[in-house]
Amino acid sequence: MTPCLDLLLAQVPAGSSGACLSRLGRELLARLTARQGFHCPVNGWSPRGGGVPSHPSLPGTWYACLSHRDRRVIAGLANVPVGIDLEHSQPRHAARLAALVDLLPEASTRHAILADANPQQVFYRAWTLHEALFKLDCLSGNPPSTVLGTRLSRLKPAGSTQAWQWQHRGWTLSICAHHQGLRIRSLPAIPLTKGMALR
Repeated sequence: MTPCLDLLLAQVPAGSSGACLSRLGRELLARLTARQGFHCPVNGWSPRGGGVPSHPSLPGTWYACLSHRDRRVIAGLANVPVGIDLEHSQPRHAARLAALVDLLPEASTRHAILADANPQQVFYRAWTLHEALFKLDCLSGNPPSTVLGTRLSRLKPAGSTQAWQWQHRGWTLSICAHHQGLRIRSLPAIPLTKGMALR
């Protein structure tokens, strides 16, 4: 079977709570699994803060992933382990960027960020890769003790892990997988419950 990842991105109305974001993420996962013929009702998904999203009706050869930031949620369903992370540019991060960069474990990454003309943008690329690697490791059964226990040196071309990234208007999305030939599909809008609209 070809390694594949289906993605859905959605946005909640202004003023929505974290619980609303969590519910939307699980609704997206329920819809993604239904497209594959699996019946995984929203209420059966593991609760927010419980680690990797899981459902008792999801076959063990399929993997769910979630990330959200501000009002946006991205959900994915893959037939191989995949880690995803979404981040949005924050003014508070710009004010303490040097301290945030200092937290990163690899000197080469810290130097590349600080040498760039847009260090905050490069920082988000590095940070989301660490998050995506952590989630990939959790799905693969080898979770490090912390997000920054991961190493970007694992990524191709020097390492064996493949990464994909997109940045646009302050948003950064990173995806990591062990399969270079992963087919990534961003699905068209699917109607959600009243008050929620896909973007």
